[in-house]
Amino acid sequence: MNKRAVGYELVVFVTQWGLMLFGFGVLTKIIAPLNLVSTSMFLGLYFDAAVKGLIALVLSVTWLFIWDRQVRLYFHRRGK
Repeated sequence: MNKRAVGYELVVFVTQWGLMLFGFGVLTKIIAPLNLVSTSMFLGLYFDAAVKGLIALVLSVTWLFIWDRQVRLYFHRRGK
């Protein structure tokens, strides 16, 4: 691999881990303690948990999208 490809792989790798660690920090320090949906309404606790799960899912999909781009680029380049 040339230096440009190694640099790109390094940037993507650091970005992936940075997003993942940032996501865990956001989930544990900010999102989890909040009450995003009123817990006094019927099934409020379940809706609150569902919204928090949806936020975690969005963060996971973002991380997987970046990982997918890296893998596609790597194998597309290897095929040439």
